[in-house]
Amino acid sequence: MNEADLLGTMSLPAFGLVPGHAAGPVHLSTGPGTWPGAHGDKVWVAAMPAFGWPFTPEAPEGISALVFDGVPTGSLEDVSIPSVGNVDLDVLREGETVEVDGTNGRLTIDGIEEVPVVTALLERSDGRVLLLERSGSVGSFQGRWAGISGYVEEQDALQQAYREILEEVGIPERDVEFRASGNPVLAREGTRIYVVHPFRFRVRSTELELDWENVRAEWVPSEEIPNRLTVPKLDRVWERVAPAKAPKP
Repeated sequence: MNEADLLGTMSLPAFGLVPGHAAGPVHLSTGPGTWPGAHGDKVWVAAMPAFGWPFTPEAPEGISALVFDGVPTGSLEDVSIPSVGNVDLDVLREGETVEVDGTNGRLTIDGIEEVPVVTALLERSDGRVLLLERSGSVGSFQGRWAGISGYVEEQDALQQAYREILEEVGIPERDVEFRASGNPVLAREGTRIYVVHPFRFRVRSTELELDWENVRAEWVPSEEIPNRLTVPKLDRVWERVAPAKAPKP
């Protein structure tokens, strides 16, 4: 029994493009020049950027299904194998087994531990965002910058976010104002896929009491987030809850 047998499966929403079901090992491709059909006897699931779709009548022999990170602009009318779009290719790994459901719009990955977490991003009145440097005592991503985060233990992810804010920086619920939530962001580490539920809060108090999980706190402009060594996809988490930008005059 290998490690994948001890783990589970994770089913991701996708956009159904061509109906049908197929399963096989993933090949991460950039287009027809990197399709593996001519290089072995496996039947692969080809995963590629939507703009890499080659507009050919059919996929080559050795490809059982197609997975795109967006939706191809070219026609798929002549494609006869199951296909889905709008999948974050960052969560796929070369050679792992997936099942493509083009009928219902799902992609299932074998050998995965699904980990739901919350990330709360606190914002001051001047728009600066709180980043925390994770300590060497936490179980993952030591030394990286993050928002306030934690595993989802409450039934309500929002209540979990309030709980984490109190535990990590000592700010009670009465001193934070909920501003926004966003669709989950998927971030992968090894055989784990973190399902990150993002929230944004405006704080009424900026006095912080850090617990053992973090060693340093900084209030930074939101534009600084992509420039830091952060936990995976923290910039995307912020994008899901960031205030809408005023249109230019």
